[in-house]
Amino acid sequence: MSIPTEWEQHRQNFLEAMKVRRYSPATLKHRRDSLTVFFRWLAEAGVTDLRAVTRQNIKDYLAALLKQYRIASGQAHLISVRRFFEHLENTDTVLVSPCGGVLLPHRDTSLPRAALTPKEARRILNMPDTQTKRGLRNRAILEVFYSTGIRLEEMSRLSVHDVDYRNGFVRVKGKGNKERIVPIGRRACDYVSEYLRKVRAEWSKANREERALWLSHFAPHPPLKWQMIGKMVTNYGKAAGLDKAASPHIWRHTCATHMVSNGSNIAYVQRLLGHSSLRTTQVYTHATINEIKAAHTRAHPQQRRRKPQSSAYAPAIGKQGQRLMYRKGV
Repeated sequence: MSIPTEWEQHRQNFLEAMKVRRYSPATLKHRRDSLTVFFRWLAEAGVTDLRAVTRQNIKDYLAALLKQYRIASGQAHLISVRRFFEHLENTDTVLVSPCGGVLLPHRDTSLPRAALTPKEARRILNMPDTQTKRGLRNRAILEVFYSTGIRLEEMSRLSVHDVDYRNGFVRVKGKGNKERIVPIGRRACDYVSEYLRKVRAEWSKANREERALWLSHFAPHPPLKWQMIGKMVTNYGKAAGLDKAASPHIWRHTCATHMVSNGSNIAYVQRLLGHSSLRTTQVYTHATINEIKAAHTRAHPQQRRRKPQSSAYAPAIGKQGQRLMYRKGV
């Protein structure tokens, strides 16, 4: 199906407005793709004018989404449509957005996918051969993921000026190009420093103007793309022989879970991860509660008893069959 020229022009204007607000390329692509799905649905529903879209159309579209996608994906698609109509309303293309009053589907808060244990994390961290330039770079990347919990795209955006390895801070460009300063551990700083001195200093000779922190090991050593970083991290998890995934996002979960498990204030973890809402971060407290419950079951004397024992106040049967009441202290 070809998208009507007028619709395509409105979509392009919408995306250009998002670019001005410095949304990431990944977000722009998702908005474009989501609107393609929506435009196709409108055409099948017989709608030929965006100004004729009604609230009932949006509700019907949401119902169609939930038949095809999981709730999270349905939410994301509907949010794109909502933002699109907000743009049309702000530019006087439509009088009122038809998305008003249409609630997003409820999504139960789920626990993050299984985080790595400290032992598993160390096992993967030790996988790269740091005697090689490529291995040293990869070890530095893994250490930064574990220490900071930053996103994959944020990792790929780091420049040589963003990491203050002497004082232990990293400047991160997050979603919507919002910047935040996060701490980075001493071990990660040491590996980054070693990578800069022994590896990047040599690889950057071909292009002294390049500011990207992570460079490809292939000459002429261009910036390392986020796809390659993600593949590298996942491959080390597989090579370690773990029975769980070890993607960059799992390292993000791992960093947050280990911090909360060791008593970190949840508000600090929120700032570290760059969550706009504390509710997003609180999922890690649920994961920790489950760990505490498991430890309680293993270690608490009351939980370890194999057979239930009668309470001091529980009824018992006497020799003659009569019902007796045992009282405390009697």
